[in-house]
Amino acid sequence: MTATTAPHQAVPLLLVLNNLLVVCFQVPLARFGNTPRAARATLLPLGAAFLAGGAALAASVVATPWLATLALTLAATAFTVAEMLHATVSWELSVTLAPPTAQGAYLGVHGLAQAAQRSIGPLAMTCAIATGPAGWLGLGAALAVVCCTQRHLVRDRGTTALSVPPVTVSEH
Repeated sequence: MTATTAPHQAVPLLLVLNNLLVVCFQVPLARFGNTPRAARATLLPLGAAFLAGGAALAASVVATPWLATLALTLAATAFTVAEMLHATVSWELSVTLAPPTAQGAYLGVHGLAQAAQRSIGPLAMTCAIATGPAGWLGLGAALAVVCCTQRHLVRDRGTTALSVPPVTVSEH
């Protein structure tokens, strides 16, 4: 936190905020990916969350410590929500859009995409940090464009299919 006037004591509080958001909202947000149509529709709010997170990080360089802390809090919230939505949407789309005879191949590509994210992510973060506010805004905008492009490329498959069959507790 050298590029912001926010106090260093905000860092652990932002980590606690991240954990609380995940604990409280991971399961409720999963409903946005319970069908292919819902997952596809969620790509736009997901892009907005990425863009909002990037914009908030870019804004965190303000001279006023409380405004910088507010911007970092908004960024942490936006990126945490984006992470939860992305996990739900990407899994649903990778499973339900695969033809029954090629689900293994589709899940393999899904795993490859996650590996690419882990490989490219540190470089993208380093570039965003080195570039400063424009880098964070650019990263958020690029992720939003990817979400919009994916939404455009994904066919609308209806609301009836679920990626997994419904199971009740009494069945086990």
